[in-house]
Amino acid sequence: MAILESQLNGRIATLLGRMAPEWNVRGENKGAFQGNQKQPDILVTQTGAQPVVIENEYLPANTVEAEARERLGESLDASVVRATGKVNAVVALRSPTDLNDCAGLDDVDSLLKQGVTLEYALFTGPSDVDATRFPKSGFIKGSIRDLAVFVEYAATPEDAVRSAVMILEEGVQDAAAILRLAADQNEDTQAAIVGYLKQSYDDQTLRMAATIMVNALVFHQNLAGQHGVKNLTQVASADGVLTQANVLEEWQKILGVNYWSIFNIASDLLRSINPPGMAVDALKVMSRTADRLVGLGVSQSHDLAGTVFQRLIADRKFLATFYTRPESATLLAHLAIPDDDGWDDPERVKSFNIADYACGTGTLIHAAYRRLNQLHWLAGGKPERLHAHMMENSLTGCDVLPSSVHLTASMLSSSHPRQRYDGSRTIVMQYGKTEQGGVSIGSLDLLGETGAIRPLIPLHTATAVTGTGEAPSQLDVDMPPFSQNLVIMNPPFTKPDSDWDGNRGDTYHSKHFHGLSTDRETQARMSALASEYGKGTCSHGYAGLASWFVALADRMVRRTGTIALVLPMTALQGTSWQKVRQLIAGGYRDVMVLTIAAPRQYDQSFSADTGMAETLIVCRESSSAANGRGLFISLKRRPESEMEATEVARAIRVAADFSPVRRLEDG
Repeated sequence: MAILESQLNGRIATLLGRMAPEWNVRGENKGAFQGNQKQPDILVTQTGAQPVVIENEYLPANTVEAEARERLGESLDASVVRATGKVNAVVALRSPTDLNDCAGLDDVDSLLKQGVTLEYALFTGPSDVDATRFPKSGFIKGSIRDLAVFVEYAATPEDAVRSAVMILEEGVQDAAAILRLAADQNEDTQAAIVGYLKQSYDDQTLRMAATIMVNALVFHQNLAGQHGVKNLTQVASADGVLTQANVLEEWQKILGVNYWSIFNIASDLLRSINPPGMAVDALKVMSRTADRLVGLGVSQSHDLAGTVFQRLIADRKFLATFYTRPESATLLAHLAIPDDDGWDDPERVKSFNIADYACGTGTLIHAAYRRLNQLHWLAGGKPERLHAHMMENSLTGCDVLPSSVHLTASMLSSSHPRQRYDGSRTIVMQYGKTEQGGVSIGSLDLLGETGAIRPLIPLHTATAVTGTGEAPSQLDVDMPPFSQNLVIMNPPFTKPDSDWDGNRGDTYHSKHFHGLSTDRETQARMSALASEYGKGTCSHGYAGLASWFVALADRMVRRTGTIALVLPMTALQGTSWQKVRQLIAGGYRDVMVLTIAAPRQYDQSFSADTGMAETLIVCRESSSAANGRGLFISLKRRPESEMEATEVARAIRVAADFSPVRRLEDG
């Protein structure tokens, strides 16, 4: 018998719902839209994301695109589908006639599970008139598993992300202006903000403080209704005013449950604002911004705060904390974590350790964790049940800026914001002078430790943020060598030259360690320590700090584990990078090297604002002798969205597995 399209829609909806239990997936849902009798073939809704409609037809599917575009702008009827919002994302799906020819629905399920080829495209926008198509022409081909990943990214349309970034920037700017008034009037407020953020007093620092507090308010709203946490409206006074005391009281309640790394620094910043009337004014602006972001449905899936925050780090020139674009991070993560069998096993997921020792705002480690979650739910697992274990044991993010670690913890926690955990491995590494009279060089201290039994972070070098209601204490954090399945990093690119700082008179500075206001003597000691740690590794002075971080990745990755790096293009050909290339050629296999063939250096970058050509390198540690070969991929341009990045990664994997690849010696 022929399988009707309505029957097929029901089976696709059922399979998508089984793969992603957090989704609410309905097929042939009558009355789903307000004010008309149109019905979506398949409707996907989920908490914290925008609804996605799928319109499906059998090939040749001559009218599916027109029907998909017609669904844009429709409003959901909450009384029918228990979801609200307008439809800004519609997938046009073309199903093969093999499914139409099946003898029964069990055969349909079988073909779909076996990976029968589906064709699909995405339309986004507020209406048919303003619709954007991806891809611009043709259709993407993939299995129902690939379609599920496609739908997940469709729930965060790029136009919604752009709107959210603008809203956040505008709110941060307005809140920072109020903080400026408070800080100028109160020396204690000014000193507290400077001390918490480890930055000099300027407008950038105030915008950083506002970003952290807005980010905490967004997370607060996502937690509301759990653990007795009230939303901001409930926290406000009877006349609708959010006071400093009321918000801090609720944040203290949240700290008693969890999320110290998010709410501790935000609480400190909010508490420092005096007089209290200024705090009320700032909270009015920041809470309105948070509500608008939550309403857009993109706050849990995109690095909005990180995007804005990275523009505000005054020390970037010396710390070289360049921001990895989310689409570049997604591309790297999808290439680094294999889409093979076995991800249904919770123990495999729990034992998959991921680390970024220069985590910045967490874009890379979050992309890797999101990919791990995807693979587990695609195989029928429930990632939220593993979240506590992953946060406590499997995800390591290190940085020298407390504010960056705050955002990294927010990013990782936002994957499952309602799941409680009791500690985390998001670590603020000490940088510069230590209380014991020595010096620390951040994560690179790990190069100087020996042995895998005792904790490799001594008591004085790092503060691990916990999820208890007590003040975070300094803890030993176990970071033994060869412990990570994946080390993923965009390491600092600074070179070890020195310069004369005209603003400080005749003061000599090492560019390596100029960040966070280190003095000349401390910089010299830090440089000497780095040189000592770098002996016998692939580090090289002219290659800069990035080569030390490659050595660190090599030290920390497990045997047969993977390293995935964003490096300057000079790593592929510069003389000072020769030891790095020899390390990879001699000790790693399955090497992939991605570059961008664009006319301008800016367009050859995978980071947001390095202004230089870069490369992505993915390789797996080899327990046996490597053959020294690699797969080199040249992209015409950088992916423009995370969705596109996933498809580029999949196309590379398919080409590497099934297509004949030209060798250099073939001419």
